[in-house]
Amino acid sequence: MSTPDVPLPKPADLAAWSEAINGALKRYSDKDWNYSRIFLSSCPLAEINSPYVLMVDWIDVRGKKGQAAFKTSQDEITWGGRHSHELGILEVISLRLNLALSEVTTADFWHGIRPVVRLQKKSSLIDLGQTHAFWYRVDEVQGEEFENR
Repeated sequence: MSTPDVPLPKPADLAAWSEAINGALKRYSDKDWNYSRIFLSSCPLAEINSPYVLMVDWIDVRGKKGQAAFKTSQDEITWGGRHSHELGILEVISLRLNLALSEVTTADFWHGIRPVVRLQKKSSLIDLGQTHAFWYRVDEVQGEEFENR
């Protein structure tokens, strides 16, 4: 998210990020999504009725510290896959998004950085002056593809 030397993302930043991330997510097959596609949407915090929201950490993987941080996020995906029955839906959503992004994109795709979707406390973001965050949208695959799964 944001550190003291990194400014908070503006609503326009979040809209651009969701467009880039959703474009990348379209590369993940319907079958791998289990025929339900997940997308990110930038939303005003006031419209999100949840104590937690989604935000994106952009990890610079060109150095050892960033590579270690990204590996930790990959370990979280593995752990979450084995323990999904213990997780809330928002945690499962973030893990599914991170899995899809890690499988269909590379650091080169993102010019040396990698997006990692994380849960954030809505109240903490409000305290920092953030006005928008990400929420998710699930689109069910329709038509013949759905009928033949």
